[in-house]
Amino acid sequence: MYMKISGAVRRLSLVLGAISGVGTAVLMLTVVPDLIARSAFGEAVYGMAETGIFVLVIVVFLALSTAQVRKEHFHVGVLDSLVSRETGRLLWIGRHAVSAVVCGVFTWYAAMGAIASTRSGEQSYAVIEYPIWPAKIVVAVGLLLLTVQFLMDCYEAIRTPQYVAKGVHESAPESASAL
Repeated sequence: MYMKISGAVRRLSLVLGAISGVGTAVLMLTVVPDLIARSAFGEAVYGMAETGIFVLVIVVFLALSTAQVRKEHFHVGVLDSLVSRETGRLLWIGRHAVSAVVCGVFTWYAAMGAIASTRSGEQSYAVIEYPIWPAKIVVAVGLLLLTVQFLMDCYEAIRTPQYVAKGVHESAPESASAL
């Protein structure tokens, strides 16, 4: 059962990461015409700045869980090279657990903000009225998927005695095996 859920969450994260990649191209398509219009005519294209901000939120927050699925988030691995494999596994369990808790708190806050924003129909009132609530939903969903991914990584580290995080080099010195 876990493998099916885990696979589905990972596939969803990768699909959202692909959407995030497409969002980068869309972001360029919103920024460039606006810059050309400002330079050539002294006028902005109405709604382009707001659309660019929304697309930027999509690009950043939908890609968070994708980066974790691929193990592309950065970590400081100084301790990894100084401890045994078992101690390193315990470090990874701790890292994933703390990351899940922190992301969970951020997710809760973002979800409460998204709910309140959606209920009130929150909008920005710059040049045009532009809804803000969809961006807040994207933030909450992106953080939720990242939290779930950290929880899955923590579970895998707990259930796998020989756990080594993908993308981490096994460079523990022989003297570290006693730690």
